[in-house]
Amino acid sequence: MKKRFTAVFFVFILVFSLCVNVSAAAQSKEENVIYFADGSYVTITLEEIGARASGSKTGKKTYTYTDSNGEASWQAVLSGTFTYTGTSATCTASDCDITIYESVWYVVSNTPAKSSNVASVALTMGRKFLGITIEKKNYTWSITCDKDGNLS
Repeated sequence: MKKRFTAVFFVFILVFSLCVNVSAAAQSKEENVIYFADGSYVTITLEEIGARASGSKTGKKTYTYTDSNGEASWQAVLSGTFTYTGTSATCTASDCDITIYESVWYVVSNTPAKSSNVASVALTMGRKFLGITIEKKNYTWSITCDKDGNLS
């Protein structure tokens, strides 16, 4: 009986410690909305992934463009991977993935970049009507990591 109790106790401790480790790497999110004069808007979500104690983390900044009818047209996700030491931070990778929801939209250019402690993208989206481009919109945004691993 004592061995069974000890085994159950150690299993409980193991499961509890795994739960603590998972929560240390939990994600945090921040959301903003920018409205345009034509009734369309962009929802911007910043998501942090990774534990602060590890010295590295990945951030994702998602732009979801919604037209004036309330329909999501496209989404772009900028991903940046960073290392930080408490005295400096460095961007080690930058990428941007695009998902098109309305076929009238297309990617004109998608240029992710990394510099120092910043992951960024310059994105141009085009919209067609009857096969003719009627609009092009330029977007640029970035993720910055400070020396302590805080993303903005």
